[in-house]
Amino acid sequence: MTLPWIEALVAANRDIIACERRFHDQCALIVARAAEGRDTAQDELLLASYMTSLTLMRVRRDSLLVEASTDA
Repeated sequence: MTLPWIEALVAANRDIIACERRFHDQCALIVARAAEGRDTAQDELLLASYMTSLTLMRVRRDSLLVEASTDA
């Protein structure tokens, strides 16, 4: 494994962790707003966007891992 590959993996994982935190915060916000009886439709759309972003980020990270296993 090369240093650029490791750096790319670290960056990908850092992005995933940051997005997971935003996803968690958004979930908590939806729960709080729903408990107050407020409309959460727009919040749920943002949550879906985070879910999509997480999926794409994980696919990118997984492709880096596959590269490493095929280069070995």
